[in-house]
Amino acid sequence: MIFGFHHCLMDEKGRVAFPTALRPALLAPSRKGSKEGDDLDRFVLTQSLFEPCLVGMTEADFQAQAEKVRALPPSHPAVSTFKRFVIAPASVVSIDKAGRVSVPRELRDHAGLERDAVWLGVIDKIELWSKARYDELRRKHAEEDLATTREFLARHGL
Repeated sequence: MIFGFHHCLMDEKGRVAFPTALRPALLAPSRKGSKEGDDLDRFVLTQSLFEPCLVGMTEADFQAQAEKVRALPPSHPAVSTFKRFVIAPASVVSIDKAGRVSVPRELRDHAGLERDAVWLGVIDKIELWSKARYDELRRKHAEEDLATTREFLARHGL
């Protein structure tokens, strides 16, 4: 399970520190037997379909997601939207020796990333947010009536 909140600063070249605590999430089950020297510090970073942030996942998880999409009717508008919005802008990124990830300009623009950034571990994936957008989301939910959310979660045993 992936969890955690990590505030980082992005430099002018679009590089941001990747939290050490989230690195184990990059070890997909198929990679856990990898030997030393294998490139385990690579992952896919793409746009979220649901939030104004970026989503990080292992290459294996991204491939599995792409296979699920490939099995859907290609003429359905939702499939086309997913391919264009999530698959096409995806980029394989690497954690450099300084522990940073270089985020492509197009992805930074989508997420509104500037200086302050936040990495979140959210159960089965990693999210990268502009701190301003994440703070805005938190304020919005704090101001709204959370009764609907609480009711839904309670019905599902949470």
